[in-house]
Amino acid sequence: MLETSSPDNTAKPHFSAGYRPHLRRAIEILGWIVLILLILTGLSSVISRALFLNSAIAMAPVDPLLEFGPFDSRYYTNIAATLLHLVPGLLIFILGPIQFIPSLRKRNLKWHRISGRIYVISGFMGAVSGFIIGTLNPFMGFTGQGFNEAMATAFLSAYVFFCLIMAIYHIRNRRIGPHREWMIRGFALMTAIATERLMLTGFRAALDVDIGILFGTTFWMAAILNLAIAESWITLTRTPGNGATHWKDLDRRAKAA
Repeated sequence: MLETSSPDNTAKPHFSAGYRPHLRRAIEILGWIVLILLILTGLSSVISRALFLNSAIAMAPVDPLLEFGPFDSRYYTNIAATLLHLVPGLLIFILGPIQFIPSLRKRNLKWHRISGRIYVISGFMGAVSGFIIGTLNPFMGFTGQGFNEAMATAFLSAYVFFCLIMAIYHIRNRRIGPHREWMIRGFALMTAIATERLMLTGFRAALDVDIGILFGTTFWMAAILNLAIAESWITLTRTPGNGATHWKDLDRRAKAA
């Protein structure tokens, strides 16, 4: 709701984090740079895993565990789940960023809705297949560090599911703002896998720590980091009412006033 008690308030819409157009713009630019890095990381992971699966199928090893090791062999022994993880993952990394570009959404709302449905379905499929691979088949087993990986994957999968359900619920009730916020949270968690890959690469290069210890730990770290950034961005850009007016439009109006 807009305050009208003073002329200054009429010119400056009340965001939940206050009127900070330059800060929002600067963080948006930085955010897209980081997001592009995460998208490229995620896509490279999807492609490399697909290439591995293709070569593994061609080899058809008698003992996948002996041939590929505990980490990679689970992807071969769970081919259906792996495919249901890779294909949705590819769609998520391609369609996800598009959902948050307001100019594209305004110009073609029909495309936004169609691509949004594909994105959400992909998110559900990715969460379920990720649960099957990471929670039911942790490469370190269910004891020790394997339990850490399993619980991290279970949390990410469950919360992605919850975020997408909440996003659907709010858009069906025409609450644009909450829909946007839950979509941001879900996307932040789904891109956490790319954040985790970057963390894992950095820690393995800098520290003499076994991947079994790092894998589950970096999952938690990536999820917490991405969610914290998402919540900060949501707070900074939350607009009055049902959120139908985008923060860029409010900042533009305030600047012109």
